[in-house]
Amino acid sequence: MCGIFGYKWKRLDAYNIIVNWLKRLEYRWYDSAGLAVQDGETGNIEVVKSVGEVSKLIFKVQQYFKDKKWKFNLGIWHTRWATHWWVNLENTHPHTDTKWNFWLVHNGIIENVDELKKFLLEKWYKFYSETDTEIVAKLLEYYYDWDFLKTVEKVLPMLEWAYAFLIINKNHPGQIIWVKFGSPLVFWYNEDEIYFSSDVNALAGLVNNFISLDDGELVYVRWNDFIIRSEWKIITKPIQRINVEELQIEKWNYKHFMLKEIFEQPEIIERFLKWRISFENYDITIDAFRKFDFKKIDNIVLIWCWTSYNAAHLGSRWLNNIAGINAKAEIASELVYKKINNVEDTLFIFISQSGETADTIEALKLVKQLWWKTLWIVNVVWSTISRITDAGVFTRCGPEVGVASTKAFMGQILALFVLSLYIWKIKGNLNYVEYKTAIDEIKNLSKHITEILNQSEEIKKVAKDLKNYTNFFFLGRMYQLPIADEASLKFKEITYLHSEAYPAWELKHGPLALIDNNTPSIIFIPKDWLEKENLSSVKEIKARNGKVLAITDLDNIENIDWTIRIPSVKQFYIYPFLTVVVGQLLAYYVADLLWREIDKPRNLAKSVTVK
Repeated sequence: MCGIFGYKWKRLDAYNIIVNWLKRLEYRWYDSAGLAVQDGETGNIEVVKSVGEVSKLIFKVQQYFKDKKWKFNLGIWHTRWATHWWVNLENTHPHTDTKWNFWLVHNGIIENVDELKKFLLEKWYKFYSETDTEIVAKLLEYYYDWDFLKTVEKVLPMLEWAYAFLIINKNHPGQIIWVKFGSPLVFWYNEDEIYFSSDVNALAGLVNNFISLDDGELVYVRWNDFIIRSEWKIITKPIQRINVEELQIEKWNYKHFMLKEIFEQPEIIERFLKWRISFENYDITIDAFRKFDFKKIDNIVLIWCWTSYNAAHLGSRWLNNIAGINAKAEIASELVYKKINNVEDTLFIFISQSGETADTIEALKLVKQLWWKTLWIVNVVWSTISRITDAGVFTRCGPEVGVASTKAFMGQILALFVLSLYIWKIKGNLNYVEYKTAIDEIKNLSKHITEILNQSEEIKKVAKDLKNYTNFFFLGRMYQLPIADEASLKFKEITYLHSEAYPAWELKHGPLALIDNNTPSIIFIPKDWLEKENLSSVKEIKARNGKVLAITDLDNIENIDWTIRIPSVKQFYIYPFLTVVVGQLLAYYVADLLWREIDKPRNLAKSVTVK
């Protein structure tokens, strides 16, 4: 939930790196930030902290170092999104021990914090903050024997669950230790510089080499060299290359990143499909799919957290009805509590935008312990989830800045739809004409979505009316139910208005009690075999004096208060790709009209890396 960054430079002029890196993180919502920098010759450490958005720390840093001749070449930085403890200066990172020797920043949660604190209290330690990070600093002090690396390796086994630490010590100038377990952190270097970052976007355009470490591995930087250790032994790791310039984030002329990312979706679809589907031969050529014998797989379990849940929910319906396979979606955070029978013909699919979602990783570790088959669908190809599963599909969406996911969701459902078609063909239980129609519709998908984007001004007009209400229902049937869930989630995330999603079937089982003239219902009504049932739901709402917005390609629906048109398609499986874009735009325009902080909604983080 936090951002951490470490930097080591040969020269003593790293000030600009600090400011530029902090500016790269201004697109994220954080409640506090801080840094510790060290003179690589004397070991002296200076610390600056600030409560509030990152911009406040930038100003404070500029003022702090404005008239100072003091220089430094090593530092650790932290941007905090508080999941525990109050937002105040005392709880802001970096944290230190009683002698101000150790300074560290931390992403993650230490779950045995009460036990460790009790131990330190018995040793007469006192604490200035509420954080688990300060407790780790005090443990390092207690066990310190003037061997920096040995001390850190002694303390780490005492910590339970997740952490990524960057640690420096006043008595060991020019040295920095990084260790990760369950939390994201990437190690980058070139000839003159060494970088650590939990956010790859913060390094865009700086370096091209990186090393991904596995849990429990440690990097020890001493002057201009480093070693990697695991279980107290030196190891080597492969160097990977990536064109980081492709990750540079620009808003262009869009008012918000979220709007830009919604409008990127036609391009995302084209990028996803390139070299993966031969439209001339109607052939799906995704290598990851070929690594599994789907003739022998009868069950698929999709593991997710919330936006990815809506993708998994929709995907499970496609897999059931298109591929003829038994598929179900499971909440990652709940799966670890369940007893699941070991069924050899089962494939587990893990879905995540970042590939670093903590609950999903915990579920993945459980599944890997049982040697079950695993597939990933993520947007960050070098992420933790992608590295510990058997095979995967990279959604090729590019960096997604807006906390409320849009284009990443599109990539996820496209991957699941294509998988459904692939299994449908492999198992041979298909009407080939229907299969070819689905492939043709995928080819035209970006054109259909562009049609919707081109009517964004009409959607904005509807949003001007909806912004005057405070409670909403989103309703759908079959393939539109997961889209109703996703549209409702986007709505509440960025408008801060209350919304609920329900199966339209279920109106009479409770929601009708809340329907009135002040509670609009947004209902998804594509032209499919459920048309009559959906129109019946509209009549039920109108009979209770409720307001109705229909998202539809039907003509002349009676008594509708608002209508947003979608293109008609030849196959009803395709409609979710269209209706979800309407839901995204509707949420965006209502939030914008209400002057919400759209890209950085309150209390939310882009990647949930703690349980």
